[in-house]
Amino acid sequence: MNRKKCPNCGGKIPETLGLCPDCMKAAGAGPVEIAAAEELRDIAAVLSITAETDGNIKEALQGILNIAERLEGRNKRGN
Repeated sequence: MNRKKCPNCGGKIPETLGLCPDCMKAAGAGPVEIAAAEELRDIAAVLSITAETDGNIKEALQGILNIAERLEGRNKRGN
């Protein structure tokens, strides 16, 4: 999954999105759309590891942690 920049704020987003989650929220997107955009953003961060640099590894790890945190929240609400 390639990454591009949000046309509003310049933040990194997956190729499949037109805006970052924050800009989507500001534009009035619903919670389901924002949650999906955040997950796509984090998955793109994980998949974007192409170079062996500390920055890419740190960004990918943060994406994994964000995904895990949301999944844990869903599990707690579901039980």
